[in-house]
Amino acid sequence: MYIWTMPFRYFYSIIIGLALLNTFAFGFQKQANTPTTEQIENWAHLIQEDDTPDSVKTQLYLQLINFYESSEEYENMARQAIDFFHYPTFLDSSNWVKKSFLEKALSYRNQIEDSLLLGNLELKIAGAWFNLQEFDSAISHYTRALEHLDENDSLYIADTYFFRGQAEDYKGNMLEAMQDYQIARDIYESQGDEDFANYAKGGMAILFSKYGIYEPAQDIREELVEFYKTREIEGDLGVQLYNMAETYRKMGKQNLQLQKLQELEALIPFEPEDFYLEALTYFSLSRHFGEKNDIEYQTQYFRKGEEVKDKVPQNWNENGAYLITKGLLEIKLGNLVEGKAIAQQLLDLSATKENMDHRIGALELLEEAYEKSGQTDEALNALRQLTSYKDSIFEANQATSFAYYQTLYETEKKEREILRKNLELEDLQTESRFRIQVFLGIILVLIVGGIIFFLSLNLKNTRKAKKLQEEFSQELLKIQEEERKRISKDLHDGLGQSLLLIKNKVALNQPENAGEMLDTAISELRSIARSLHPMQLEKLGLAQALTQLLDQIDSETDIFVSHEIAPLSKTLDKNVELQLYRIAQESINNILKHSEAKAMRVILETREDQIELSIEDNGKGFDFSEKYQDFHSLGLKTLKERTASIKGSMKVNSEKGKGTKLSFLINA
Repeated sequence: MYIWTMPFRYFYSIIIGLALLNTFAFGFQKQANTPTTEQIENWAHLIQEDDTPDSVKTQLYLQLINFYESSEEYENMARQAIDFFHYPTFLDSSNWVKKSFLEKALSYRNQIEDSLLLGNLELKIAGAWFNLQEFDSAISHYTRALEHLDENDSLYIADTYFFRGQAEDYKGNMLEAMQDYQIARDIYESQGDEDFANYAKGGMAILFSKYGIYEPAQDIREELVEFYKTREIEGDLGVQLYNMAETYRKMGKQNLQLQKLQELEALIPFEPEDFYLEALTYFSLSRHFGEKNDIEYQTQYFRKGEEVKDKVPQNWNENGAYLITKGLLEIKLGNLVEGKAIAQQLLDLSATKENMDHRIGALELLEEAYEKSGQTDEALNALRQLTSYKDSIFEANQATSFAYYQTLYETEKKEREILRKNLELEDLQTESRFRIQVFLGIILVLIVGGIIFFLSLNLKNTRKAKKLQEEFSQELLKIQEEERKRISKDLHDGLGQSLLLIKNKVALNQPENAGEMLDTAISELRSIARSLHPMQLEKLGLAQALTQLLDQIDSETDIFVSHEIAPLSKTLDKNVELQLYRIAQESINNILKHSEAKAMRVILETREDQIELSIEDNGKGFDFSEKYQDFHSLGLKTLKERTASIKGSMKVNSEKGKGTKLSFLINA
């Protein structure tokens, strides 16, 4: 006996019984009065409550289905019937009732526009027939479900193939079942759904084992066991270990069977609670030790299984694995009458359910019981039936295996032919693509080359124009400075000396106020000379020249002046020093003329390989975004050009009412 793993969205509860006539009649009874919206909501709420009895929940489901039918809300009726199918009731005969309501909803197929909903209805009806072990009907409805589903319903299509494969398996249609499992596996893998692809692989492994094709079955299970161990997926690992153990038992490899069962037993405390798997594990261990005549362990594991099985809502008197284990224990304990009775019960059950493993187990039990009781004729008869049945199974398995491998060979042969044709076609396509790619590559190279040439030419012209502009600006500034220098020299050396002589002559005659007036004239003349060209810059350097300029402004104006002028650690180019001095001079003039400031601060400092000059005031400030283009009124244009001429950067930070800060950063 093997255990199936199934997708949870279609978990079919296997429930025993024939008909729930009272509930069925209640469900289809028309309401004397149409229920209110509040009543409908209350029914739905009660269905979700854990404390609501199964019989009441079933009646509420049927009332809802009946209401939607009478209201001609057929799609809601179908959805409610599907929900009812998923409801895991343990009442007798619920499968018949569920199937009846699904079929009732499907009878309104012409009023249901949703193709997925129709396909889902067919899928659930097939599941109900499957649960009732009517596999021909199940296969028929699975096939109809595929007719309603379209390419956008990939997972539903895969599920349908998977479940139809199970039904084909139970019917003994090995090739059809294997084909459905493979299709389901391929769809799941294409959708990246590894878990459901593994369910399909597990079905393939069970199918291989059933027909004696053990090697590929165990290969698949080894792959699944490694997958579940790597991903630490609980539950499914135990199922695969159990199925591997069952296959090793069929192969006669009892040591490997015991190894897998013991691995599974060790997992039980750490796996999610699965009392059914746990019970079967103990029963399999009991059977294993019974076949080895180790009655102590056989009895011990059977008692463990007995303790666990009562937690599973199932009729264990129809469970073949349980009956074989129980019958074997009775025989080993010498209770031959009870053992023969259980074996006969199992034999009758296997005939009803057409289960090969259970029939073989029953005949083996009968043969051993009759032999131990001295009924040699009956034992011989049971042995003949067992041998004959095993031979017929072997022949059937051989025929099925031959058909499978023949089909596999034909399929591989066709695939090789298709592959050869595809390779030839691919070669032609590759050659064609190569020619197209070469042609497109040439065109692309020409286009890119043209673009690069154009951009390069444009960039070259832009750089040339920029260089000419910079050279022009620098030359202009240089000429201006030369002219200022000449004028300053003339004023200082010529007019300044003349006025000094006048002062001395007047001083000899001592006219009233004449000396004071001449002092003022000389001072103004020298101030003009300094503004035209700072002679102290050449004599003292940038730091001392700025300090003198700021001290003069502090003494001659009402504005408070503070400064932090650090001596420069490196000697600067004369032109750089001059431009920095002019930048400071023009910035200070702007403060005096426009800012209405009470104080200003000037900082000159060296930062690694850069020099920073910052000039800050607490005046009225301005909105830089509004005045950005007004270079002439703000004096920003000259400052910008001077900064650019010495490859520096200029930053303006100003806000109305919060003063202004100018920062200039120059590479030393």
